[in-house]
Amino acid sequence: MAAEGRGMSAQGTAPAHPSSLMINRCVRCAALLAPLTASCPSCQGSELRSVPSSGAGSIVSWKVADHRPDEARGDSAPSAVGIVELDDGPRIYTWIDGEVPAGADRDVRVEFQPTAEDGRFPVFAVRQAS
Repeated sequence: MAAEGRGMSAQGTAPAHPSSLMINRCVRCAALLAPLTASCPSCQGSELRSVPSSGAGSIVSWKVADHRPDEARGDSAPSAVGIVELDDGPRIYTWIDGEVPAGADRDVRVEFQPTAEDGRFPVFAVRQAS
């Protein structure tokens, strides 16, 4: 699969909306799929088109992977990876920016955060409860 960058389509094309998280839509059955999906699991269709996602979702699972230097705080900040279920439907692997509340008894909401870095996984920021 040629698609390696954040928000790349299965065909390896750059997103039309660089500030949006791009996901795939199956041309045959219209199912919405994760960005790096090569074919539709519902109908086995291989013709996919990139479409912008709402960029909002809920954390399904997460784990602190390591600690990176945080110059603003003068110490290190946790670097969390997780699985986010988008409001659009698909689940995607992601970096999570911000502290995930431990033992949360409700969904932890996140939003896609465009970054200048080119990485394999998109970055989502924890939304403050309103």
